[in-house]
Amino acid sequence: MQEIEYFGMLASTRQQISNLFDDDLVINEPVPVLSYLKNKYGSLDVFKCPAFTNHVKNTFYITSPIDFSINKIGEDHWGISNNKSKARPLGPYLDVNAPETKFLDEVPCINVGLQYYFINNGGNITMEITQPPLVNLDLTNMPGEFIISKWCRPTNFTFFVKPGVTEVKFKRGDPLYAVRFRTDDSVKLVRIEDTDRKHLLLEEQVKATALKDYYPGLKLEEMYNLFKRSMKRLFR
Repeated sequence: MQEIEYFGMLASTRQQISNLFDDDLVINEPVPVLSYLKNKYGSLDVFKCPAFTNHVKNTFYITSPIDFSINKIGEDHWGISNNKSKARPLGPYLDVNAPETKFLDEVPCINVGLQYYFINNGGNITMEITQPPLVNLDLTNMPGEFIISKWCRPTNFTFFVKPGVTEVKFKRGDPLYAVRFRTDDSVKLVRIEDTDRKHLLLEEQVKATALKDYYPGLKLEEMYNLFKRSMKRLFR
């Protein structure tokens, strides 16, 4: 059994440190893919296929914490809104043309600051960020992977909508993207509740990001080596 610590948050560059975790109560636990599909559809034939079940083992949906919509406004702009009246404005959590500045099929990259941090002590586990399996979405998620036993950075809901799509809507609990942990062992996710530990993770993640500012073009293995002291601080 591999234990992986995590926490999630709605992140904005305009947030104050004092209220970083105000949204903690609405953040959902990652949901195992097979559990979600069984609860929604019952017994599917594909569940008998080991090629499928092996693939989604240790794969979890990251789900929406709230009801929200993303809409195209005019020719060049996109907006985000909470579908509940009198709710907190979501504009600060939306970035367009970031982190990818180039268009794909005349569609910009859109980023929503729904961030999850996952860390593991010594298991050499690679985490993939992927399209959520068997979920029909009008968007394509930005993929990526890194070793969460050697590196600390958040996931984000980063995607391109399909050409011609002008609105995407989500309900609380809808899968947005998925994370898959590559290990032959079973995975146990443990939510970090301690605020001081969350802040320590964020501080070390800022240092990780700064590495790329000082040393542009670093390969992941080089960044892992430079980050060793930070990982020791996280688990001392």
